[in-house]
Amino acid sequence: DIDFSDLERKFAVPEQEETLENVVVVDNLPIIDQGKIEKLTGALQKNVFKNAGKFKANGVHMPLADEGKTKGYAFIEFETAQQAQAAVRLGNGFPLERSRRLQVNPFMDVERYTEVEDEYRAPPAEPFIDHGHLKSWLGDEFARDQFATHVGNNVAVYWNETAQPAELITARDNWTGTRVQWSPLGSYMCTFHRPGLALWGGPEFKKLMRVVHPFITHAEFSPSEQYLVTFSSEPISTEAVDKMLGAEEQHQNPFTADDEGHSVCIWNVRTGTLMRSFALPMNKDGTPVKTTWPQFKWSPSEKYFARMTHGSSISIYEAPSMALLDKKSMKVAGIQDFSWCPRVLEDTRTGAARPEMLAYWTPEEGNLPARVTVMAVPSREVVRTKNLFSVFSASLHWHPSGKMMCVRVQRYTKSKKSRFTNLEIFRTGERDVPVDVVELTDSAVAFDWEPTCDNYRFAILHTDDPTPPPTNANGIAMSAVKTNVSFYAFERKGKLVKKEGYALLKTLPNKTTTSLKWSPHGRHIVLATMRTVTTCTLEFYDADFDQTAATKSGNPGDAISLLESAEHYSITELEWDPSGRYVVTSASAWRQLADTGYILWDFKGQQLQKIDIEDFKQFLWRPRPQSLLSEEQKRTIRKDLKSYSRAFDEQDERRLHAADAELMSQRRRLVSEWETWRTQVAELLAAETDKALADGYKLPIAADNEDFVVEEIVEEIIEEKEEFI
Repeated sequence: DIDFSDLERKFAVPEQEETLENVVVVDNLPIIDQGKIEKLTGALQKNVFKNAGKFKANGVHMPLADEGKTKGYAFIEFETAQQAQAAVRLGNGFPLERSRRLQVNPFMDVERYTEVEDEYRAPPAEPFIDHGHLKSWLGDEFARDQFATHVGNNVAVYWNETAQPAELITARDNWTGTRVQWSPLGSYMCTFHRPGLALWGGPEFKKLMRVVHPFITHAEFSPSEQYLVTFSSEPISTEAVDKMLGAEEQHQNPFTADDEGHSVCIWNVRTGTLMRSFALPMNKDGTPVKTTWPQFKWSPSEKYFARMTHGSSISIYEAPSMALLDKKSMKVAGIQDFSWCPRVLEDTRTGAARPEMLAYWTPEEGNLPARVTVMAVPSREVVRTKNLFSVFSASLHWHPSGKMMCVRVQRYTKSKKSRFTNLEIFRTGERDVPVDVVELTDSAVAFDWEPTCDNYRFAILHTDDPTPPPTNANGIAMSAVKTNVSFYAFERKGKLVKKEGYALLKTLPNKTTTSLKWSPHGRHIVLATMRTVTTCTLEFYDADFDQTAATKSGNPGDAISLLESAEHYSITELEWDPSGRYVVTSASAWRQLADTGYILWDFKGQQLQKIDIEDFKQFLWRPRPQSLLSEEQKRTIRKDLKSYSRAFDEQDERRLHAADAELMSQRRRLVSEWETWRTQVAELLAAETDKALADGYKLPIAADNEDFVVEEIVEEIIEEKEEFI
């Protein structure tokens, strides 16, 4: 016999364990003829599973029915199990057609489901945990607002009071690692920590959810608080997360190999589930693309969210599938910024909901002008465009109602040595979206819409300085220069108005204002000089104060009146409360070391409270959801406001008297305790004296009462002269 053992050892193939973990089952495929299988396979590889990996040779099997057509599902074999996992993540829920979404599952799951016992066994019921009503603070009988403060390592939540100190609800040391943030409707309070983020809520502020995202720095909620977007500068590493959580809590690691290296995560707030993670956009050379926060901007319905790759494209995704709309990004060469319309508008004729809108602008390039585009989503149909020339920069400002959008355009003069501003105002609530142009002779630094919708009034801060200061993301000028503040309003065509459009109401000259802040309910506005060393002024204006003067002159701008001027040294932040009755100005230790704390003002500019606190960091009003009252109900309440005011004044007076009575009661109790203590001490002293005398102790003889005259000589220099010889 011939010995082949040496050849067998040389050419031996290592035994491999048979596994089907690299196989997936794709369901809800179209039923097609056998001749179209190859075409469908190519479409699946190219469009659905392109980023997952390649199919194995002859790795696609579509079972056929008796009539020769497919049964609507397929088995696909990938080269590795990791590719199959990526295929499940990318393909499950993928919109192959408008009305057809794929269902992709691992083949091993199918096998596991076939082994399920015939007899149903109910899973153990999880104990119900009552976290309390997340909107409970809205039911306060005195309609008070809440606010949070962050001082040192302590975070506290209070009820706002005006005539007396704020009422403490809860306070905890080391409640947050870096800062505090409210959700947009006030349901949750967020605290930031090294392992991630925690959500708190309910009357007792219990922990509702923990988000594991190490070294998180930013968080942003969707408009209705259904989703949460988090960002960390440290890319995700599943191994590092496991190590941080420890062996006992590694099961709480939400990340898989598909999330490796990503920095942005989207979570479902109600379940705490990780919906999807995203990597930061990269340039061709591997460096990160210029990005801003928030990474994603949400449509008002939360059906879509989008992000911009600066200078090249917009990527619009659908929720809850988290899939790319129409399977591809929209190429927009040179794109600089975009913004969603904040409301879903109604058709003025039918009353039906109109498609959601998104606006963006692109700069001039070569012979192509700069352009502002308003687009419908999801159709991507262009609703309106406007070409612009000699553009230096532009910014988009939507009115809260979504019916107006102002594009603040910084343009060069012909000499290109200076700049001026045009306001291009798109009337998005009207058919064909007409555009009004407000031309300024100088540069607008800041812009703010009045939130109410009566006449779409706005205020602008403008300067003739040749180098106007830039503004930050909050609309605050970065330095104080000589500025003017102007008010404009929209005028409809009528007997006294021949051409409808925007008209100047009033200009307030020679200011040093760096920030404009309208009240959430309009009418009142604060002009503030913030974050500067030299000036720190506050001016409180009422835009509808002097109606008599406005009626007499025929100019609505004459009603704009100054109510009060004040100062807050080293002011860094200004925030209206949700009711529009109070304003808080604060000086944060994050921006300066001395004179930190906050001041509470009413809307008229009267100082109510001043709190100086060392190491003060944050003051945050708790937001309120939108009112459920209709506009007609609000108008009825305004008509009967005097009767409501009397009732509220009586209630406030009763509370004030109750507080005074409580204070007097406390003082009487303290006096009573003091007198009781004095009596007890006197009795104890008398008893000890009697005992000492009984033991032979002799009391010292008291000295005679004599008057002593004490003379003290005080020398005082009245005048001092120096003579030089």
